[in-house]
Amino acid sequence: MKKLWILLLVSALCASTSLFAQEKNPKAMVQERLAFMKKNLTLSGQENQSFWKVYEEYLNAEMKVMTTYHKNLEKQGIRLGAPGTNKEAIDKLTEKQLTYLQDQKFEMRKNLLNLETTYYKKYKTILKAHTIKKLYDLEYRYKKNMTEKKKELKKDEPAYVNPGKKKR
Repeated sequence: MKKLWILLLVSALCASTSLFAQEKNPKAMVQERLAFMKKNLTLSGQENQSFWKVYEEYLNAEMKVMTTYHKNLEKQGIRLGAPGTNKEAIDKLTEKQLTYLQDQKFEMRKNLLNLETTYYKKYKTILKAHTIKKLYDLEYRYKKNMTEKKKELKKDEPAYVNPGKKKR
């Protein structure tokens, strides 16, 4: 029983370290997502040779858009976590920060849509429609799983206590 608890603890630490490292390292995030897709998307020989390079370009471009978005927010003192964990942080924003956040969110979504449109056209020259559909389904599943993992990690984090303030 004791070995089981130690194994669970080590597994949890490895998972949280992996997610934290990915949050800080865009290249690791791209490589993990690429590995997930390669594992779950079956391609023919010709598709396989042509597609993965294009898909990795897409992932790097997408990561650049997201990194720019977060850097722009941080310049204004806005720091967000995983989707679904930001209610308290957003409630504390000033009117100016909240307007800036919304403007940046629309800009980021516009940039992502342009990127997706560009790469969808490239995918159509390489893949069949059913394969593209499966690709998008897998991307959705991957992003949903990562969001859930980040929420779980966030939920297990101890609440921050300011040592200068006394509890009432």
